[in-house]
Amino acid sequence: MKKNFKTFDISKEVVSIQAKLPVLPKKPRKNLFEILRVQHREIYNSNILAFFLNPTEEHGFGFLFSEALQEVAMEKIILLNNSHPHLRFNDISSFDEVKTVVTEEYTTGAAQSTKSIDIVLEGDDWIIGIENKIHHYISNPLNTYWEHLNSKKKTPFGVLLTLFPTSLDYDKFKNGECFLNITHKDLLNKVQQNIRLSGESNATDIFYLREYYKNVESHYYHLNYKPEMDALILEITKNYDAINNILKKKAEAESHIERQINSVFSNYGYIKVNKWFRREDKKFDLYFYLPPASELMRTNSLWLCLEIRNGTNKKIDRNSFKKHFKEMFEDLTHFEQIEMESNSERTHAFIYIKRNFFNSETTFKSNFQTVMNHLTHKDNSPVNVVETYLEDKNHFFTG
Repeated sequence: MKKNFKTFDISKEVVSIQAKLPVLPKKPRKNLFEILRVQHREIYNSNILAFFLNPTEEHGFGFLFSEALQEVAMEKIILLNNSHPHLRFNDISSFDEVKTVVTEEYTTGAAQSTKSIDIVLEGDDWIIGIENKIHHYISNPLNTYWEHLNSKKKTPFGVLLTLFPTSLDYDKFKNGECFLNITHKDLLNKVQQNIRLSGESNATDIFYLREYYKNVESHYYHLNYKPEMDALILEITKNYDAINNILKKKAEAESHIERQINSVFSNYGYIKVNKWFRREDKKFDLYFYLPPASELMRTNSLWLCLEIRNGTNKKIDRNSFKKHFKEMFEDLTHFEQIEMESNSERTHAFIYIKRNFFNSETTFKSNFQTVMNHLTHKDNSPVNVVETYLEDKNHFFTG
């Protein structure tokens, strides 16, 4: 009696679901802060901001940042006075030339326990304290910071720099004794409005500025509300079973490929050791490596390499070994010798790549057997040539 199997057309389901899913915003390229993995560290953000705020630093932008800060502050105060007419901020427009810029300044002039203000700008008769926030909640003792600024016997001004507008209880502040909230975007937009680049602008200065811009923008990308994400969640919820079925079948296919890889290698006398395959008789420190099945399927290719490891890799002249086989195999079809690598762990003998490997005419296993036969089953096959090289130099398995 025939069994009834529920058919599942993956191609049809994928096309149907893909048509419903929204296009997501393109993720910005990594900036220098992200590469160094310090994009979330406020102290690094404060250090480079202080660099730009200091007109005596070697950045070529002079008072660009400090003047932009003043302008944004004056605009914010005008708007804030409409909703809080009782507030009276100190007149930041009268603050003249910046003399010093310090980061992480300790609050020695405050009554409470010692804290530190992220950035402090000083002129002859004025002082600005900037508390710089990227991700953390506002839990800093702003009153302590104010006491410290006021202890300098100069006209003080406080700035709370955040990614998004932050609600401060201005009704509890006395006149002039409060921090003004400015966003990073407000400040950088003003800098962008005021910047004047000439043909003499230093490329390094522009690079630093651009990377700072990109780092701040990356925070907005990750934190901003994205309506397309709500649409994505809704569509995935509606099609959850179909998507889950696709993922399940994908995992089954990948497991099947992994089993076939193990089977083919076993047929040719190789066993799996961690992520590699070596001869079962352990004659040489030679290992095959393949990426996971998921990567082979994603790229529709067969990528594998033969490499020396263990004690042989430490004893042999690695540069000579790599150069020898680079020249020997570089003209052979499917060999990508230009990509060979060498380090203290392993040295490639060859890299073999065959693209468009998965097709409807033959199975993966059949194709892989053909490749392994080509690589191993003739006297002058690539693997035999490498093994003969090691044998001639008396390099055998070291474990």
